[in-house]
Amino acid sequence: MLRCETIQRQPLLKLQFVLWVVLALLFGMGSSSTLFAEESRGTLRGRFVYDGEAPERKKVLVTKDKEICGALGLQTEQLVVSEDGGIADVILWARTKNLPEPEGLTKGVTVELDNKGCRFEPHVATMRPGDTLKVKNSDPTAHNTQISFTANSPFNEGIAVGGVKELKPRKAERYPVDVSCSIHPWMRSYLLVQDTPYVAVTDANGNFEIKDLPAGVELEFQVYHPKSKQIKKVTQDGKAVKWKRGRFKTKVSEGGSDMGELRLSPEVFN
Repeated sequence: MLRCETIQRQPLLKLQFVLWVVLALLFGMGSSSTLFAEESRGTLRGRFVYDGEAPERKKVLVTKDKEICGALGLQTEQLVVSEDGGIADVILWARTKNLPEPEGLTKGVTVELDNKGCRFEPHVATMRPGDTLKVKNSDPTAHNTQISFTANSPFNEGIAVGGVKELKPRKAERYPVDVSCSIHPWMRSYLLVQDTPYVAVTDANGNFEIKDLPAGVELEFQVYHPKSKQIKKVTQDGKAVKWKRGRFKTKVSEGGSDMGELRLSPEVFN
């Protein structure tokens, strides 16, 4: 009799188990969707500042096409600091996965990287996998553009005067990759390929803004500068702060949050 009851209960137990799994999945889906359900948004702002006397930019030693490039008064771009200490070209991007994207966001855009004035413009470019990178040459002399991808196939092409080459990286790169010109060795820039719209590069005064971030939830960001690589130490509100692997977490208020001045010691760039 006991054996018969056990056999009869087995289908019921299986059904209960299946129902439990379904409910668990539904609950999990609900919890992940409600994480950003309110669709409230905010902007993260801040300013990176050099905590010391602004370093003087050195004059570039022009060794090729002197009649063209030598007349431009080129200066090094590895560390650009404004008169009041603002640090240009600090790169920030969201590491948090599966964030909802802003409405009306255009995908598959074209990003331009120009050989112009015997330098790359912009010094730091950002794009997403699947975007098109248009490499141009607006100079009256030929250039070469080498992009040191690691996740994507390397790119190394000559760009004739007025020439254009297009490529479409399909994979995200862990960090910004180097861009260089083998003809003019002082030419260097950086390209970030990340699958997120939440990216910023500080302007000439050290300011950044990342708009339309989901508000009220903890987000993780990566911070990187071409010279220092991962930025791991900052001073914020007069206190020394460590960012492990150059990452920090924060919540953005609806409407916006300001991180204030983020001061970087000169030793960060040594």
